[in-house]
Amino acid sequence: MLYLSLLLVAAAWCYQLLALVSLGRFFRDRQMLPAATAGPGVTVFKPLKGLEPATRECLESFLTQDYQPYQVLFGVADPRSPVLPLLRELSRAFPRVETEIVICSGNLGLNPKISSLQQLEGRARFDLLVITDADIKVAPDFLSRVVAALQEPGLGLVSFPYRAGRGQTLGASLEALTIAADFIPSVATATAVEEIRFALGGAMALSREALRRSGGFAPLADYLADDYQLGRRVALSGLKVEILPYVVETCNPVMSLKDYLAHQLRWARTYRACRPRGYLAYGITHAWFYSLAAYLASGLACWGLGLLLATLGLRVTLGFFSERYCLGGELPWRTLALLPVKDFLAFGLWLLSFLGNRVTWGGRRYRVTPEGKLME
Repeated sequence: MLYLSLLLVAAAWCYQLLALVSLGRFFRDRQMLPAATAGPGVTVFKPLKGLEPATRECLESFLTQDYQPYQVLFGVADPRSPVLPLLRELSRAFPRVETEIVICSGNLGLNPKISSLQQLEGRARFDLLVITDADIKVAPDFLSRVVAALQEPGLGLVSFPYRAGRGQTLGASLEALTIAADFIPSVATATAVEEIRFALGGAMALSREALRRSGGFAPLADYLADDYQLGRRVALSGLKVEILPYVVETCNPVMSLKDYLAHQLRWARTYRACRPRGYLAYGITHAWFYSLAAYLASGLACWGLGLLLATLGLRVTLGFFSERYCLGGELPWRTLALLPVKDFLAFGLWLLSFLGNRVTWGGRRYRVTPEGKLME
């Protein structure tokens, strides 16, 4: 047991160091093109469901862009949604921005986001399309950067890393820590070791032609990981897919612990369905758990405690470097202190992901097929 745990610790340390180097290279070496304040028109798709504490702030960030021309299409499935009064208010408050509220009441598949996007597509006036989640907040130069990036010949789709805004609950703090210490390092590592064939769903941008060549939104209607599928299909069409070093922000300050665990389990089972070999290899990343196992297997020896503390130091270094220097976030130290708890939960969720294929999404229960499709 001791030798096995030490072998796993060594593998986990190698991954953590690779992730640290990959993060630095990704955010240092990949340069964004200069922003432009005018150019081809852009249509922003904004599928919405409910009203959250940060919804106004997130939506306003898309109505204060320093780029023209662009339109924003708000898609709402429920005509009684509490977000509708806010959308009407924002449309009046920002008359210079072309906005439209679209009631997407049609049920065009099990993925509600893709169902709304199918119904919004026909309302798009422009050929450059931006797809963003309701809880994404961006800087005023976001659309300028998107348009500049999409001018590169052969580039079909771009997406963007994200940080979490300040959390007010334990679940939100754990989510922010997971993004900084696990998710973004894994994305940076992927960009260093493989050709990117997936997208990050918080914010994506592509041309109408790239969407057409990839098959459109309709084939994604029953997939859980629509961002992965869209990126993969654009890549298979012969166009490049890139993740740009421009950071956006996801805002969910009051996520409960239950919601955090459900979200992470859904993500884990989705990842396992989309990339089974990669997800199995992801098991070596759990450095804290393996170091704890080595400490216990050593009979609580001093060297085992030293290894455990060194691993914790490495994990904190990775999380802090990712959050502060790469993502430009401001996670407080008390949140970083939750890292051992988060890592312990992450290992448990990794194991639990192999014990079933059911997920909870939007208050409904689904089964995820081996292809990544949803079934009620």
